[in-house]
Amino acid sequence: MRNLILYFGGAFLLALFGCSTAPKCPYKPEPIFSQDLPHVVAYRFERQGTQSLESLLLDTQVLLEIGQEVCRHTRQEFRFTVSGDYSRFPDSLWLKEAARQLVFLSTFSPKQAPLKAWADVLEAARPAMRLGEEKELQPGVFAQVDRIVSPEQSVLILILAQRED
Repeated sequence: MRNLILYFGGAFLLALFGCSTAPKCPYKPEPIFSQDLPHVVAYRFERQGTQSLESLLLDTQVLLEIGQEVCRHTRQEFRFTVSGDYSRFPDSLWLKEAARQLVFLSTFSPKQAPLKAWADVLEAARPAMRLGEEKELQPGVFAQVDRIVSPEQSVLILILAQRED
């Protein structure tokens, strides 16, 4: 399971193990996706130091924003935004949808294929997970699924993190 973090870009291996106690980290987050992938209508990647924001508008009318932070700890926050009010859906749907979205993203290219492994791990942990609560999937590896709903749009939030507590 711990090795799954390594799939999220070449720099992550170095970022996870290479940072010392120095305040400045020499590693930077790398993009997970690119403009030329299937289903990607619009794409943008911005990096500043150890943080990045990657935005994709998909042909499914989903806006996916991925915030990353790497160094001593690694954190990736996936935000799937869709039009409409999904407040009437049960918490269990949001948990299942997080895994389903990762499966979909894993089909874009071989670089994204490891997202399927994360989907499998989330699906296996789903019965023990609660919306809005962080779940330790393995020592030092955490996941959290949450949502923000309004009459205009709904956001599925998936946070994957690795840290030493």
